[in-house]
Amino acid sequence: MMTPAPHFHLSHLQAMTIFALVAAVAFGFLSRRSTYQRARYIAWSFFLFLAVAISLGWLMYPASR
Repeated sequence: MMTPAPHFHLSHLQAMTIFALVAAVAFGFLSRRSTYQRARYIAWSFFLFLAVAISLGWLMYPASR
């Protein structure tokens, strides 16, 4: 008899952060050649992903009420 798989629950913030990190790393490796440029691009795009997502969340908040 198989045991059920444990449930894995993430909050919206955690899921957004993981997505931003994975997307930033993918974009960094696909678009830059040197290690220094790649690291800067990953950090910058990670920050922008989070800033835009949080900003859009705050802008849409009044519409949810």
